[in-house]
Amino acid sequence: MKRAWVFLTAFVFLSGSPAMAADVAQLEELLSRSRDAYESVKDYRAVFLKQEQAHGVLGPKETIFLKFEKPFKIFMQWLDTDKKGLQVLYERGRHDGKLAIHKPGLLLGLAPVVFLEQSSPWVREGSESYDIEDAGIGTFLEDFSKMTQKGVQANKIQSSFSEVDGGTLADVIFPGSEPDDVYFASRVEVLFDKKTALPVSMTLYDWQGKVTGIYKYNELHLNVGADDAEFRSLAHKKLQKLFLPPVKSTQKTNFTSR
Repeated sequence: MKRAWVFLTAFVFLSGSPAMAADVAQLEELLSRSRDAYESVKDYRAVFLKQEQAHGVLGPKETIFLKFEKPFKIFMQWLDTDKKGLQVLYERGRHDGKLAIHKPGLLLGLAPVVFLEQSSPWVREGSESYDIEDAGIGTFLEDFSKMTQKGVQANKIQSSFSEVDGGTLADVIFPGSEPDDVYFASRVEVLFDKKTALPVSMTLYDWQGKVTGIYKYNELHLNVGADDAEFRSLAHKKLQKLFLPPVKSTQKTNFTSR
């Protein structure tokens, strides 16, 4: 990917836009450092703040304990709003793609964990534009890198940068773009953390200039391992068993060959 960006930066410079080329180079430097940093991440946990558009308006701010493990296993517990206490676990490629859900009092407590389709209206309430596969720092980093590359190739990108407390804030606009499977926003404001180089705050805008999503990863801890104390203190026991890797038996069997 780095070679492709070098070629694109040279293309922009030769097209007669050195200022844009400098911006592209700075953006690629941020993204390259971020991708390299994410390569060394095996898992992380954070207090995840999100606010998403639903039915044309921005919904309430939600505070979520989030735990993620590569390649794609995620646990979330809502800490406020009317979803408080809700726990969701998803692992790509398991449980027929369904979400494992625990909610206190659900079905009178007779079924502490239920499996629901990702398309379930109850699951998607307040998040009509996004699904569980959109979650996580790595997904954003991959999708945003693809979108910026496409913007450079089409000469439909403008960016500016400012140093703020905690890191570098990039404001990237895609003028003349249209929503498709690559362009997921017309404008993205993203904060690259000074300490980790990872994107820890994102604000997305639609093509009418409205905010469609605000996402922040606070109290980010990297490579804490699957079985950390905070996760155990929050997650329902059945969800813990689903999230944690199975314990390999060390018991020896003594069979006499016949």
